[in-house]
Amino acid sequence: MNLLLFGLLPAALIGVALWRLPAALANRNRVSRSLALCIGALGVALLTNRPGFDAGALHDWVPGLPVLARHLAAMTSIAFLFDYLYAVYDADPRRIRANFPLVATSAAFMAVLFFVAVPHPETATAADVIVQHYDDAGVCAYMAIFYGYLGASMLIGSMVFWRGRRGVPRGLARTGVSSLALGCTLGVVYTVHRISIVVGTIADRDFGYNATVDALSDVIVAASILLILAGLIIAPMRSLVRYVRDQRAIWRIHPLWSDIADAFPHLVLGDRRSRWREMFTAGDRTLDVAYMAFTVRDGTQSLAPYADPAAGHQAVRVGSDSVTEALWLRAALRRKADGEAGVEQQPDEVLEQDLRAPEREIQWAAGVAAQYVKGTAR
Repeated sequence: MNLLLFGLLPAALIGVALWRLPAALANRNRVSRSLALCIGALGVALLTNRPGFDAGALHDWVPGLPVLARHLAAMTSIAFLFDYLYAVYDADPRRIRANFPLVATSAAFMAVLFFVAVPHPETATAADVIVQHYDDAGVCAYMAIFYGYLGASMLIGSMVFWRGRRGVPRGLARTGVSSLALGCTLGVVYTVHRISIVVGTIADRDFGYNATVDALSDVIVAASILLILAGLIIAPMRSLVRYVRDQRAIWRIHPLWSDIADAFPHLVLGDRRSRWREMFTAGDRTLDVAYMAFTVRDGTQSLAPYADPAAGHQAVRVGSDSVTEALWLRAALRRKADGEAGVEQQPDEVLEQDLRAPEREIQWAAGVAAQYVKGTAR
């Protein structure tokens, strides 16, 4: 469980954030930027919970410092969660909200209290610096700020997400909002639970070390984090699925597109890349794959004077439209490459090209390109 929650999951979250952040910053997309930073900061917060980190070099340098890093990362993640919330649901998303000034002020007070008022004895783990001094005034003030910010944020988030859920259409979007609402609700429960532990420990030193109570706390926070993550990663996961789908279409279309680009260089806009270089191109590929599909369509129309009617008639007997057009294109490209003069064709001899939506155009180009590659390989 620890390996999954504090090892693999943080690495995946930080990886997704690093993947999404450059495009979000370049496009000045507030929603994507806030989502990426929220996920990345949450990944850092989870990473600092690793046993090796909690008792590592940072704790040796300043006892308890990993706890401060964990709390500040968690608060940063919450601040960007609210920025994401405002960007999506606020009637005026450009309005400046108080979440960033509030988290900055809270973080500054916590840092001052941590270095000035919190005791720093040598302990086995960073968490012990806080747990063993719950009755200290500096620790109480430090934890009051953290739990106050956490509890208030989770309560507001819970109310907003539950209220906003009703206006979201059924499907993945509503599932994501519902997951965020339930995760924030459990965040409120976790905050109340932790406050009760702190208060109970001040009254009775043995209260905070109850194994059952600690296990329950771990279950609540894990469930809250996973639910919030499930709500957050739906958007980037949908983008990842779309990226993989577009890359697959580019891989299929590229051989035919490349041959058409050789025949009609004026159809190529921008730099030409090899098939393998296309696979390592990051960012949104939606426009790229659509551009390649439309280039194939325009090239098909430009090849009409070079078409061999016999190729079309032969392909018709095969009974597959993609095979028909692949044979038609191969014959026309060969004739143009051989330097044969184009001939004026009758309307009924030209392969018909209907107007299609971009998705249909990509599907058509990928299907024809697949048959084109098969025929070329034979």
